[in-house]
Amino acid sequence: MRPAVHWYLQRITGGLLLFLLVAHFWVEHFESEQLLRGDLTFDAIRGRISTPLWRGIDIAFLLIALYHGLSGLRNIVLDYSRIGAGAARAITMLLVVVGAFWAWWGIDAFRNL
Repeated sequence: MRPAVHWYLQRITGGLLLFLLVAHFWVEHFESEQLLRGDLTFDAIRGRISTPLWRGIDIAFLLIALYHGLSGLRNIVLDYSRIGAGAARAITMLLVVVGAFWAWWGIDAFRNL
């Protein structure tokens, strides 16, 4: 992708992360009936996560956070180091592989709930 696309995606994912984080805190800490009654348990969380809507939201949160974080790390490494184009491609590919593994691992965790 062109550098401008990465720049825009970094800002878009940052905005989405802000929205998803605020929504997550609101739902988990202020709107949860179990929490308000004082009986929030792992089973209650597992019940919420088992619905397709919440599972999709949580997976989207994971993927957006992974892209944003790894893209930011790539930007830091490439901006503050003196490496050639080949090393930059190798770093990018390494981060893509790490991101794919973490995404698979995170999504696979939902099967165990």
